[in-house]
Amino acid sequence: MSIQHRNIRQVPVYFLWLFFIFFAGQGFYHHSYSESSGVAYKQLKAPLESGYYKAISFGSDKLLSFLLLMGVQLHDNQKGMHVSYRHLDYAVLSDWLLTIEKINPNSDYPAFLASRVYSHVDDKAKIRLMVDVIEKLFKKNPQKHWRRMTEACLLLKHQLNDLPAALKVAEQIADLPKGIKLPFWARDMKLVLLDELSQFESAQLLISSMLKSGEITDKDELRFLQARLLKIQQVLSKN
Repeated sequence: MSIQHRNIRQVPVYFLWLFFIFFAGQGFYHHSYSESSGVAYKQLKAPLESGYYKAISFGSDKLLSFLLLMGVQLHDNQKGMHVSYRHLDYAVLSDWLLTIEKINPNSDYPAFLASRVYSHVDDKAKIRLMVDVIEKLFKKNPQKHWRRMTEACLLLKHQLNDLPAALKVAEQIADLPKGIKLPFWARDMKLVLLDELSQFESAQLLISSMLKSGEITDKDELRFLQARLLKIQQVLSKN
């Protein structure tokens, strides 16, 4: 059975127009989709001064800070799609977290977002900005934010592989006044990092002074320090 081929001139004109419109529509659709998923992404706008938000809250600082945080968190969902945190301007995001904390200083949520949410991005510069936010909040209220500071220490150690920077953060925790209540493991992070950085002499002096001070009465903590001291002494004797 032979197949007969029709000349294109024999195809009705209206059919060719429909064919052209169909492909033009396809091209427009794909172009619009790519625009909405990338170029059309709207960045966060910088926050206003915290005093302005307090003025318009009419005493409902907690409610307004919650609404602002929800707005920031929902910003990565645009046009029905979730946008990667990599697209966020982290300098502006940092300003938002710090501003919202000023509106409601009793909230730990901005520091929580910095350590547990926005730090989960494959971008070292962005992670470091979140660590800076945590440090600033910690200095304002160590008792409230010490736990986030320990998480910042872990971020520096494991995600950025920056042990010297992690040690500086751990030192800020260890040097807190005794009046600030926090578990021994938080203060002991400095000892662990000194050990990992092979600063055995410094670790030995620190543990010895802690044991001699008589301030540590917890039996588990004493056993931990004594075992750590013995390990360090053994390493130093071999060297």
